[in-house]
Amino acid sequence: MGSLLSRRIFNFMDHCLYCTQAARSEEHPLSAALGEFKNAPTLRDRICRDCNGKRIGLLDEQLVRCGPIGVLRKQLGIEGRAHHDKVNPFYRGSAGGQRLKFFTRDENFGCEVLVELTGRGQGRQLSQLILKGQEGPLHHIPLTATTTIELLRKQIAELKLVAPLEARLIFDPPTEPWAADLFKQLWPDRELPESTLGADRFQGGIVQIQVTNRYFRAIAKTGFHYFLTQFPNYSGHEAIFSDIREFITNDERELVAARINRFVRVHNKPIAPIAPVLAHLLCAEIREGVCLAHFEPFITPGSRLRAFAIYLGVDPAMTDYAFRAHGHFYYAQGKNGRYSGEALEISRDQLDLEETSFDPVIEPAAKVEP
Repeated sequence: MGSLLSRRIFNFMDHCLYCTQAARSEEHPLSAALGEFKNAPTLRDRICRDCNGKRIGLLDEQLVRCGPIGVLRKQLGIEGRAHHDKVNPFYRGSAGGQRLKFFTRDENFGCEVLVELTGRGQGRQLSQLILKGQEGPLHHIPLTATTTIELLRKQIAELKLVAPLEARLIFDPPTEPWAADLFKQLWPDRELPESTLGADRFQGGIVQIQVTNRYFRAIAKTGFHYFLTQFPNYSGHEAIFSDIREFITNDERELVAARINRFVRVHNKPIAPIAPVLAHLLCAEIREGVCLAHFEPFITPGSRLRAFAIYLGVDPAMTDYAFRAHGHFYYAQGKNGRYSGEALEISRDQLDLEETSFDPVIEPAAKVEP
């Protein structure tokens, strides 16, 4: 009775895991914004189109744009599907998460400036207004072609700066003349700064990120959906998964760190060995009845993010050990048609999964907003 292979559910429920609508969609456990991978497992007919496109999609938006995964995605130049909206996360946040703020020192200006990462170790200065009051720190306001003078005045007023103000405008005059127009509308009698472009090389920098509970719920969703693709004897509707389903979908409940850490934790060391090419790792396992998933994003020859462990539920009837894993490997030469790479099965002996307990993903005393 405890063998995974001996248990079967003959009639999957035909409604969505997260609502009462019919489950008629195909969902990628690994967000398609990280690329499509040939032979990657997909979850078929377990989620309705609305949940797949809105409720679940909202979580993925924050995951791939606002946190550490978003930083590496831009640094490495990873692109998703061609038809997806292009959002520059250094100018705008997504799904409640804040925009990425990458500060580096510009020796030409003698101050910090905001920079956006453009892929392959390259970056460029944002179009921005840098302000300083009579005392206090510098304030950086990103500018885009859609920035209105009303919005800009409101942003400046909220800073409550004490005059006289120091102002510097960074923009590319040939391609961004609208930035000069904004400056002139703010201060008609003030001349544009003599230098609008700074240094062309930077050494390092500091990234500031701010995410909400959606970031961690997206990680939980990724692990849960991958687990269901690998162990089809589970439909995902079982009572043992009721808590993880509620955690993934509840967008109104305030989530304290303790609740997030109940479902999402981190390994204290990498799971996968250093890969010669860029990859993501997804694993699913059952240990003494505990259903787990693991997600290690952006395995690179250089920097590594910590691997996540996701607690899904407990099935006392399952006594046998079971394990599945896929590495999602990017093609070294870039995209090949619709595919960014290929998903390959990986055996457990290729990975380091000896841990039996995991570290909190956020500090237990912290409080995370919805």
